[in-house]
Amino acid sequence: MFRNLYADTRSILLSRAFRIALWAIVIYQGFYLIFMKCLYAFIVGTALDADDISFVFTGIAAFIVTAATLFITDREFSNGCIRNKLISGVRRSDVFLSSVCGGMLQGAIYTIFAFLISAIFTMLFTAGFIDYSVPEVADYWLVTTMTSMAIGAFSTALVLMLGGNKLCYVIGLLLAFVMKVWDSFILDKLYPEKGSCTLIGAKLAVYRFVDKYIPYSYLMTRPHYDFGSYIIGCFAMVILSVVIGLIVFNKKELK
Repeated sequence: MFRNLYADTRSILLSRAFRIALWAIVIYQGFYLIFMKCLYAFIVGTALDADDISFVFTGIAAFIVTAATLFITDREFSNGCIRNKLISGVRRSDVFLSSVCGGMLQGAIYTIFAFLISAIFTMLFTAGFIDYSVPEVADYWLVTTMTSMAIGAFSTALVLMLGGNKLCYVIGLLLAFVMKVWDSFILDKLYPEKGSCTLIGAKLAVYRFVDKYIPYSYLMTRPHYDFGSYIIGCFAMVILSVVIGLIVFNKKELK
């Protein structure tokens, strides 16, 4: 198991898709910084606040993690690596768990890397935080890291369950997009800018459940629940991905 995990980790770190994902994070945050600096300099007329650029990664986190983990895991099928592992005697469960751990590792690395870039930009180009304290910043990034790991586990399991079928790209990326749109709608209904929430009954319960326990929603706004709720949501997503994924993967005939 550990030898397989080492091989998968090495394969991820040497993958071109992994490097492209890191560059995408740098470029996205860099362009956003330039845009906000110009906006503050020519329109607002004040120094740039760290609040406006520090957490921009959350806007693309679901797409970056999903796309990278889908591509890297799918490549394991296309180049015959997974089939070769099974032929050499590696158990299916070990192959699956190692790949899922790799997906979670990717989610953690991308988020930590984004945090480091954000910290550098904050120190060099902003006047500091206005609305956030140090513990709040730490909580924000910790929740984002856990969320990215949960999404990495799910998208990796999705590829394994579908046996490398390209449909995994459609499902994974479409789900990330749909959840982003739906979560925006949910936040607007639960926390309207004017007045109070008017939802009642089952719809209110569903919206609150999604906002509190579905990891995709954690990337839409700053943490506003107790930390235990975020742990439960991310842990549940990982466990469901592993349990369902193992059942399907163990019964699937690989081509």
